[in-house]
Amino acid sequence: MTKKVHFTQSLRTLAGATLLLLATGAAHAAAVSESGDAGELINSAQTFSGNSAISSITGSLLSTSQSDYADLFRVYLYAGSIFRATTTASVWNTNNFDTALFLFDASGHGVVANDDDPNVGPQSTITITQSVGASGYYYLAIAGAGYTPVSAGGSIFGDLIGKDQVQAVGVGGSGALSAWQSTSGEGDRYQIVLQGAYASATAVPEPVSITMLMAGLGLVGAAARRRRAQA
Repeated sequence: MTKKVHFTQSLRTLAGATLLLLATGAAHAAAVSESGDAGELINSAQTFSGNSAISSITGSLLSTSQSDYADLFRVYLYAGSIFRATTTASVWNTNNFDTALFLFDASGHGVVANDDDPNVGPQSTITITQSVGASGYYYLAIAGAGYTPVSAGGSIFGDLIGKDQVQAVGVGGSGALSAWQSTSGEGDRYQIVLQGAYASATAVPEPVSITMLMAGLGLVGAAARRRRAQA
């Protein structure tokens, strides 16, 4: 009887530790703000320190000069996780202009872009449900509509007007971000609400770690059932 009690207590302890790990990961999400003026290119993008998930990024366009049409931020994404960035979910007095969102990989190659969310235009939403190809640093840009990224070969994403998410299908889609073209009359304070974005590679355990822990909990549960059956 004593062994059974001790085994049940161990099972409860492991279950509690699992729930604590999941709760702790969720509690570490943080809202961050643009510091100064985030740059428009990979080498001038704003980075974040710490080990938290990023729940939102707040900043502004056209606040310092009439050439501030885009801001670029570095975030860490895990393969196997959903990533979402949107300007439709702000609870603050922000995003009162026509936004566009762009995602680039670590080398500046275009991944996906969106000008107008089909449900809440002229706001923008990027959703990657099948996960990014590999865990690593990516670059998220917000711009006023009409201001578009280019590589040495030309426009990276091509025409965004009237379309939902667009991959790097422009004439310069095979090249890395080197500049931006055109101008924009759009800009103001913004808030990008995020899911699946982190400040660094050490932000949270990789999804596989939690999966392995849950699998271990399942094995303990199976062992408990066998003990009861034997009893």
